[in-house]
Amino acid sequence: MKKYILGLGLLCLIPSISWGQGEEEKLADKRGETAGPVHQGLYTKPVWRKMGKGTYVGGYGDFEYRNRQNGKHKFDVIRVVPFIYSEIAQGLRFATEIEFEHGGVNDEGEVEVDIATGKGSAELSGESKIEFAVLDYEILGEKLAFRGGMVLVPLGKFNLIHDSPINDLNDRPLVDGAIIPTTFSESGAGFFGTVYPLDPLKLEYQFYATQGFNGGADGAKITKANGLRGARSSTSSDNNENIGTVGRVGISPFLGSEIGVSAYNSVYDNAGQNNVTIVALDWGFQWKSLEFLGEYANTKINKNSLILAAVPSKMEGYFGQINYHFLQDVLRKDSTFTGVIRWDDANTDSSDSTNDKQRLTLGLNFRPLEQTVFKLDYQVNYEDMARTRVDNDAIIAGFATYF
Repeated sequence: MKKYILGLGLLCLIPSISWGQGEEEKLADKRGETAGPVHQGLYTKPVWRKMGKGTYVGGYGDFEYRNRQNGKHKFDVIRVVPFIYSEIAQGLRFATEIEFEHGGVNDEGEVEVDIATGKGSAELSGESKIEFAVLDYEILGEKLAFRGGMVLVPLGKFNLIHDSPINDLNDRPLVDGAIIPTTFSESGAGFFGTVYPLDPLKLEYQFYATQGFNGGADGAKITKANGLRGARSSTSSDNNENIGTVGRVGISPFLGSEIGVSAYNSVYDNAGQNNVTIVALDWGFQWKSLEFLGEYANTKINKNSLILAAVPSKMEGYFGQINYHFLQDVLRKDSTFTGVIRWDDANTDSSDSTNDKQRLTLGLNFRPLEQTVFKLDYQVNYEDMARTRVDNDAIIAGFATYF
């Protein structure tokens, strides 16, 4: 069964940010089963509807029920994300996604995000925003292309493949909630491409200049509670008008494997005197019905006398995940079950172990077909390095689908 590798570190079966067609897409073309205007990167989705000449629309939705050990229960429409992709001319394309979280914006106030789940509080407002909007121009085929607009920051793999129907657990990894503040998008421009130095060795790259973080005058938006999430900038909130830089290189030595290295640097204060540097490593490997995935991120925050003492100087985190696919095609053609185990660790202040959160998640999901998944997870949450427990373990049932 055609199966894209889902989750974080990811493998080269997962569509990557490049122009070229993979072998599966070339075979699909021969069968007349095209997946959209092009077959990798931002433009690869399992569901498309053509609207006019060269324009395709689609989207995905994400719904869940959460039952916490402390007796709190809730239903939530996590997000609905329509997307529009258009092939303007040969080698010239536009792509955008618009995200509505928790029902969109209402008058209850701004959403606050719990870094343990990466999701907003049900009692507060939702959010509506452009997730990304880019113009891509092919220069040298898949080897070199230009991209500009609101770009997905290529920091780690998960931020690039964060769609809920792709991933096998309901909640995002802790490291991708606070340390790499997924979904992480910034205005910017740069270049990307795919090259094949030696067959079957595949190398993908992305390098951009971006708007950079907005940490506030004294760094107050960078906190131990929410990490770097509050410092994400938007098109109208850059506090220092300095340029950030980011890049990622992914190497696939053979089909079903990938190792990625990425780095990001940006000033964050009003004076433009202090910077944030993030380095990340992601990995993925597939062997028969097993997938081994993971990601690690390390953040260093420079501080002078103008920055609040409470601003942490270092953050780090990681996750490791194993997926096992079984009973494929049993209930219907192209269906599969997946058992998942993931360990998360994220510390928003490495000098203080009380800020180190860990999580063990056991998951079981069913895909009646690749684009739709029903998920059931059990979370065991720890509050610090001493494995302190509070009544916040949770059972989470949800479904997500492309449409």
